[in-house]
Amino acid sequence: MRVLFSDLARPKQAAKNLVRLSANPKLSDVHEALARVLGYRDWHELSISAYPVTSSVFRETSIDDAVRIIVGLADDLSLTYADVQYAISKARLLQDAPWPLEVHLSLCTKIWRQCVFGAPGSGKPGTVVRDKANGANTPAYLRRAGEPTYLLSDTGMSLRADHEVVTPGTPLADFVPSRLWLPYGFWTLQDGSVVIFSRDYLPMWRVKEGIVERLNPWIWVNGIADQFFFTNSAATVVWSRGPARELALDYLATHRIFDLPKLVDIMPYLFEAGVESIEDGVKRLREMSGGGEILPTYAKLNTRLFR
Repeated sequence: MRVLFSDLARPKQAAKNLVRLSANPKLSDVHEALARVLGYRDWHELSISAYPVTSSVFRETSIDDAVRIIVGLADDLSLTYADVQYAISKARLLQDAPWPLEVHLSLCTKIWRQCVFGAPGSGKPGTVVRDKANGANTPAYLRRAGEPTYLLSDTGMSLRADHEVVTPGTPLADFVPSRLWLPYGFWTLQDGSVVIFSRDYLPMWRVKEGIVERLNPWIWVNGIADQFFFTNSAATVVWSRGPARELALDYLATHRIFDLPKLVDIMPYLFEAGVESIEDGVKRLREMSGGGEILPTYAKLNTRLFR
């Protein structure tokens, strides 16, 4: 499939976004990789093929085509799938308007199934099973089978007796656990900015003067002047569903936050031996990123994670 463009503005912006994410950025290499996954022989062919098209062309790019493009770029440029998804989304490379949150979640699960977990199966990590504990019938990812059985549900990790876990004959739908992307509350900092945090009090986004930035989940935020919890406002202790969830989703929509936080990137590591908590996954993510990043002025390394 060839993706058509009326000009080079979107491909050029996508290339710039990808270069910023690369450890050894070389714009020409990014141009060539981008052209290939978009259906062109090289950047030159892409540059001479642009011509006026209707906006509907961009909307016709399917989820499966978007997955192919994201995976191809990530593999060619040695970037994470999540970073590529974020980079091309911000450039609106494949769509006229920002992908809604539901599309980002769908892309994420399709990439995990294709590139991380593979086909589901009985006893296979990454398979979505049914958690029957306490009379429930809750979907959960199988982390490790055995006695006990280790699960990852929408709200976090758990242990179950093996007889409490059932692998359905028909595969269940994949999902992105709310624990990794749904806000639990936000901090207002002394500089007037706002940092949105997860159920584990890990930073996800910072909003200042309408500008949104994704934050590394391993930083400790300083200068907190106030904090707000969606559960308090909703008068409930249940954070992942019901009124608290709706308040959190409305807050994201109000600030036009459609992308997923970096915290979601820990998902593949939650199935590794020795990773027994969300915090362990964050530590593993930082190890794989190489560390050594420049910390923002309002934050420091969360030493609680790295003791």
